[in-house]
Amino acid sequence: MKIKILSLFILLAVLFSACSLERKLAMNYLKKAHNKGGILIVPPYSIDFIVNKILPPDSTKANDTLNSILQQQSAVLNQVSDSVLMENYLNSLMLNLGKLGYTIYLPSELDSFKIAPKPAYIFRFAQIELSEEYFHYVFSDEIDGFTYEKAFDLNLIKLSSWYEFEARDTVWNKVFFSEQAIMDELSGELRTNYVDGKPALIFKIDSIKPLEIYRMAADIGKLYAAYLNNFLMNTYIEQNFPKGQNPAMKFHYDLDGKMIFPYINDGFQEISLPR
Repeated sequence: MKIKILSLFILLAVLFSACSLERKLAMNYLKKAHNKGGILIVPPYSIDFIVNKILPPDSTKANDTLNSILQQQSAVLNQVSDSVLMENYLNSLMLNLGKLGYTIYLPSELDSFKIAPKPAYIFRFAQIELSEEYFHYVFSDEIDGFTYEKAFDLNLIKLSSWYEFEARDTVWNKVFFSEQAIMDELSGELRTNYVDGKPALIFKIDSIKPLEIYRMAADIGKLYAAYLNNFLMNTYIEQNFPKGQNPAMKFHYDLDGKMIFPYINDGFQEISLPR
């Protein structure tokens, strides 16, 4: 037993030693407080609303407009204001980047951004899509020896974002993608119907409301501020690592808990640019 405990301590010591330099560099980056650089945020020209639902053949007419078809297909998207959505998204993104120590600029402040101290970055919204589709869910359970199944088409809302990110004073640039979703909430309980002895599902569907979509946009703004900070922090770690060596892990900084911890596959998806 003592040998096993000793082996565990040795393993933990090796792991801690392996990531100690990465952690130290991450802490150095975070200690910059309110001097991490300036970011010019370039909002999108518009938001694309997409409804990926199939209508019965006789439900549309040849002279239907795009708006009338959207009205037929959509359960909630046609009630969403693109300006309110984007305001929640952008305000949350900028607020949290500011809390993380970055100076935020908008296109109206371009002259100030041009002379801002290094480092300086441009974060451009290339494309934003808000889509609505069905998520086919099959409820399955067993009661009193009976297997019960019922299919539901739940409403799924996805917010997909593409960004171009570049440094003002160097030639490198990146393209990022990320997507988040919310869905109708289904709650239910399987009971026995004592009239015929068969199982019956007592259920309730809480449908997505526009307010929840606006709240999702604000949550995404906060999340993507963390993603961007993580990217810059881990880039700093790579750039300051000993020559010929690569960091063993990447770190995530939790603004609310003021903690850093290792993460895997948590952040923007980087899209390779054509050469």
